[in-house]
Amino acid sequence: MNERDSEAVAAQLVAKGYSMTADALTADVILLNTCSVRDAAEQKALGKMSHVAGQLRSKNRKAVLGFMGCMAQSRGRELIDKLPDVDLVVGTQKFHRTADHIGDLLAGRAGGVVDTGEEKGSEATIREHLLNGASDKRPVTSFVSIMQGCNQFCTFCIVPDTRGRERSRSIDDIVSECRELVSRGVREVTLLGQIVTSYGRREIGERDGK
Repeated sequence: MNERDSEAVAAQLVAKGYSMTADALTADVILLNTCSVRDAAEQKALGKMSHVAGQLRSKNRKAVLGFMGCMAQSRGRELIDKLPDVDLVVGTQKFHRTADHIGDLLAGRAGGVVDTGEEKGSEATIREHLLNGASDKRPVTSFVSIMQGCNQFCTFCIVPDTRGRERSRSIDDIVSECRELVSRGVREVTLLGQIVTSYGRREIGERDGK
């Protein structure tokens, strides 16, 4: 799931004219997509950002540093308070707004942006930035998100708090995306979701008594 989310945000940025680099010290934007399942993952992300900020700020004071994903969703502004070099915190329902926030930060129109609120219909935004690939390569495999969130609230799991309640995309939307991917050369599609077997429970009515 995190890999697909990262690819989607990268595609957003490429569509707006950005290019990817393998050298973090030459980047104008560095985003860490984070996990909250284990404390070790959070500590690793915090350590990585602190290290990157220490190296990059001496070379490029205007670079945008940001956290995305589950840790961003659960901690919010606390991350900026803890690491003042961080400019952007984007929650799990706001990935589709990442590129716009970065544009505002680079243009000096905003500072210390935290966007972690729930957004009704956010599941419908998954597709719009996926089809324009983040590189010129034509992948044979691709990820397609069919639902987000979880309603289980298990005592040991933070997913309902970081990914929100279950939300499913429409069948027509999913099929349309898969067909578009096939037309671009994709031959294998992996369907993604926190609990894919919960797909459509709230959105799709009963059929044939089931």
